Order: sequence, then C-alpha cells, then structure tokens
Amino acid sequence: LKTVRSLLWVLDHTRTPFGRRLMRKWVSQPLTDLQSISERQDAVQEILESDSLTLNSIRSLLSRLPDLERGICSIYHKKSSTQEFYVISSSLSRLGLELQTLLPAMRSQISSVLLRSLLLDTPDQLIPAQSFLKVLNEKAAKSGNKTELFSDLSGFPVLQERREQIQTVLREIQDHRKDIRLILKAPALEYTTVSGQEFLIEVKNSVSSIVPPDWVKISSTKAVSRYHSPFLVDRYKKLQQLREQLMLDCQREWTNFLDQFGEHYHTMKRAISHLATMDCLFSLAEVAKQGDYCRPEVCDNKHQITIRDGRHPAIDLLMGEHNQYVPNHTELQGDGRRTMIITGPNMGGKSSYIRQVALICVMAQMGSYVPASAACVGILDGIYTRMGASDNIYKGRSTFMEELTEASDIISRATKQSLVILDELGRGTSTHDGIAIAYATLEYFIKDVKALTLFVTHYPPLCELERVYPEHVSNYHMAFLLNEPDISADTDEVQPEFITFLYQLTEGAAGRSYGLNVARLADIPDPILHTAAHKARELEKMVEARRYARLNLFAYQWGDEIQEVQFM
Repeated sequence: LKTVRSLLWVLDHTRTPFGRRLMRKWVSQPLTDLQSISERQDAVQEILESDSLTLNSIRSLLSRLPDLERGICSIYHKKSSTQEFYVISSSLSRLGLELQTLLPAMRSQISSVLLRSLLLDTPDQLIPAQSFLKVLNEKAAKSGNKTELFSDLSGFPVLQERREQIQTVLREIQDHRKDIRLILKAPALEYTTVSGQEFLIEVKNSVSSIVPPDWVKISSTKAVSRYHSPFLVDRYKKLQQLREQLMLDCQREWTNFLDQFGEHYHTMKRAISHLATMDCLFSLAEVAKQGDYCRPEVCDNKHQITIRDGRHPAIDLLMGEHNQYVPNHTELQGDGRRTMIITGPNMGGKSSYIRQVALICVMAQMGSYVPASAACVGILDGIYTRMGASDNIYKGRSTFMEELTEASDIISRATKQSLVILDELGRGTSTHDGIAIAYATLEYFIKDVKALTLFVTHYPPLCELERVYPEHVSNYHMAFLLNEPDISADTDEVQPEFITFLYQLTEGAAGRSYGLNVARLADIPDPILHTAAHKARELEKMVEARRYARLNLFAYQWGDEIQEVQFM
C-alpha cells in the first residue's frame, strides 16, 4: 500500500498492478548508470511535449489490463484456473493486436530510444497468446469446464479418441430404447434423469408387473418406479468410466497446455515488463506536468548537489496549487563546501528541508523530473539518513543506542560519493556528551569521508566547524521573525518570545532554538511557560557570567604578554 505523504504516493499515477510494483522498485532502487537515467528522462520529456495521439492510445490500453504479471506467473507454475487463463490470454491477445495496428504510427511519431525499444518489439512478443486463445471454448473456460475446454481437438488426439468412445456408448444407449419400448409396449418412451441418475426407465406402479425381473430398480415414488435394464447397467457403468477417464485426460492435457504456454513465459514476461516501464514513464510525465517540475541535469563526473527553488514533493502536493510552499536553494560541492550545518527554531522547517534534498536526489536518479526551477545532481552511490527518535524494546536498545547504532552503520557505509543526512545526532544523552559525539562524528565526515553532508543540530558549538574548515563547511539557519513580548518596563515578569516562521534557508547560524515558542503552540499552560521563560533567562545569565569570568581571568593572566606583543 502507498503511504500518504510518501514519495511513492507522489509519483505513483500508474494504471496497472504490475506498473505499480515497478514504480515501487524504481523509488527504492534509483539508477546509478548515467545513460539509463538520461534515457528515462528523454522518454518522460517526449511524453510531456508530444501531441501524438498514439501515446494517449497506448496509455488508454494500459488502464484496461488485469494483473498480467501475476497471471503469467500463475500459468508458468501451473497454478492457473481456466477462468484466469482465459482472462490473461485474451488480454494479451487483444493488446498485441491493438499495438500491432499502432505500429506504423509508433515508428513515425516516436523518437525516444527507450520508448521505441519498449513499444516496437512488444506486439511480436505477444503473438503466441493468440494461438493459445484460438483453441479455447470461451464458455467452457469461463465456467471452468475442462471437458469442453478445447474447441479444436485436432491438436489433442487423446481427447478426440476418448470423446469418440463416449459418443459410441451414448449411441448404444439411445439405440437400446427400441428394445425397451417393445418390452413395455410404450412406443413414445424416453429416458429420464433424476437426482443425477441418467437413462432411467420410468414405469407406472400400476403396470409394474410387465417389468422384467432382471431389471434393477434405481428409485421409486408412490406413482412410478425407475429402472435400469442389465444392458443399461453395463453401458452406464462403461460411460461413467469413460467420463472419468476423460476428466483425467483433460487435466493432463490442461497441464501440458500450460506447459506449452510456459515455453513463451520469458518472452511474454519481457513484453509485460515493457508495458510496466511504459506505465511508470507515463506516471512520471503526469507528475512532472501537474507539479511544474524541471528536468534535472545528472552527471557522473561531478560530485555536487545544486538545487534552485527546491520544494518537498509531498508537502508541495498537499499544499495545493497556490504556491504556498517556500522554495529553498541547495549548494553542495564535493571539492568545496560540501557540508551544511543547519540550525534554527524548532518547527522551523529544518527536517522538511533535508528530506526535500534527499527526495529530489532520489527522483533525479530514477529518471524523474524534480520539484525545482533547476537542478544539477552528481550520481550518488547511496543516501544515508539518521532521523527521528525511537527505541527498540525487542532488542533492548534505548533511543540513544538506536541513534548511535544507525550513525555507526552510516559511518561504515558512506563514501565520498554519498549523501549523508544527520538530524540532531546526540540529543538522546547529556548535553556535553551529545555535543562531543555530534562534533566528532561531523568532523569525521568532513575530514575523512568527504561525503556531501546535511547536519541539523541545536548545539551551537558545532557551528564552530565553519571556522575550523571554512572551505568545506557552511552554517545555515531557517529564517524567522522574533516578536518580543509586550512587557512594561517596571515589571520583572519574563514572557516567552513569539516566533513567526519564514521557512527560508539563510546563511549563518541561529543563536537559539526558541523551544518555548513550540511549547506555547502546544498549549502548555501559561504559568508553566512563564516559569520556563524565567528559568531560561536565569540559565542564560549564568552562562554569560561564567564566560565573562573566564575572559577576565584570561586577561589577568596574559595581560602583560599581550601588551608586550602589541608594543613590539
């Protein structure tokens, strides 16, 4: 199932079950080959820009198809019922014929290498389905009657012989009526069938004395009795044996029939795979058209992510067509500033922004257009993320342990060609330990791994890494407006600030995170907010006092040396 607000939810406008499965695979397994990415982009672009009715006709054909992929798989493994086989084979046959009629138009109107390779060979790959469909009796196939399933028995000599044997016995039984009519002196007598018993001779009880003693009574009522003559007993037994044998023969021939179809499995599987790919390309084109996306430049000789006016694909879709989502730029250069440290107030849009960058990279490498005005993305070998907070009770892991386990996994896997996203690493423990772990981890990615990195944090000391590595690190924050509370000058009451989020990525580090603003938005009672604001002010003054004391101590101890250096 598609999760609402997921990337698959945004991209999946497929019309077939097998196209839907392929789209899920595309999202989870982006391409790393530049030529394959470019071919998909060319195909999507042609679908977007073409006014050809041929492509519209092809997409219309896709919307009427059953699950062909699972159907031929069921046939291949001989699990298919006659009903399912008829639906699948008739759909394949009809599709092949309709695509055959579109071939001249496809050859003249389609230029994309990928589209031509998908469409021009598919009709020929579906031809075998027509020959299998021709020998089937539609009514019997739909009802599951295997004894009448094959309308043309020329290819089934065993069934043909068994049918002839059954017809011979039936003629003998019908001819036997002449003898019965003479015995019972009933020239118009016909056999009757009751409760599944066939060829019953029905005699009124008032004249039952004329019934030969060797006849076998099968059933009776107050008015009549029903018999089988010795001849009928013998022939009916023979008929039942032949019918049972026919059913076994039909089952055996049905299995052989499925085997013969299975010989074409790989050919038809390839044709269905082509149709699934077409379905996905149509879907990507529809998304690009509706969302006003751009075609990204993807290159394998550049280690960079450059996005202009990027938007989060899911949030942008949820917000509708009123351009409410605030777009943001991204600039990461592998040989330059490859690390972004992002700070800012809680709920300011930091996590949405880094998700946006990751999703745009995935879309670019799966051959899709992206929600931006322009984008240039180097091919990544992986996108590694550490986001959210949750424990693992079943493995006995705390939230912090889970956090570090995921970080350790990223450290062991990420390369220079990767995108690494770490959201508030170190928040699950004490402040000092958290800062130390976050600082050391981020510095490792900057110095050793050299991956493109987005690092979200509420720890101000981490922003010092821009000063330490100015060529590779940039500080950013999500912009906001600070509205100071209206407090009279003669009161000592402390109020939490009011924040207006701008959701705009801006250069420089944020001084604070303004968590009390989120507490107010969460309807924390005012008395608690006032106490929290007062306590926050006390802690800030305490930190400032300690900092001022250290500066005074430094000046006292080193003042003479500083003056001497300045004098010299």
